Amino acid sequence: MSVFILRLVLLCGIYLLALGRVSLGDVVVGLIISATLLLLLDHRGEPVQDPPLRRRLVAFVPFFLAAFWDIVLRTWEVAMIVLGRRPAAPDYLEVPIGPRTRIGVAVTGLLVTLAPGSVLVDVDWERGTMLFHVFDASDPDAFRSSVTRFYERYQRWVFP
Repeated sequence: MSVFILRLVLLCGIYLLALGRVSLGDVVVGLIISATLLLLLDHRGEPVQDPPLRRRLVAFVPFFLAAFWDIVLRTWEVAMIVLGRRPAAPDYLEVPIGPRTRIGVAVTGLLVTLAPGSVLVDVDWERGTMLFHVFDASDPDAFRSSVTRFYERYQRWVFP
């Protein structure tokens, strides 16, 4: 039960971060959305080894800071394209799901979508890929490796 509450609070925190404001109503809506997602995306049938709670709490700080920094960098990149400093190269890119759980895929999709210039379009569970529309797909391998690297360095310790 404590893992559920931790996930609930962390997902609600990401929701509030996306809103950019905090009020009682926003917290209530965030908790409702987070609880719904957690109940719909449970781990039935999946053998999952969750990291220990203490490790997850400690790992959340670098996860949060890295997510914030990624949003800042991608905002700058999109601004340079919009201002005409760099050409746009929009395209659809597939990223392997890898060892992510369903919640891990949802969090990856949310974080990539929060950063300007990319949005999760589809998840193909049979092929094991996530499909993203990317505003600057001039280097597809760099985008794939950045999503994978973020998961391996930060996200897997909090949302596997």
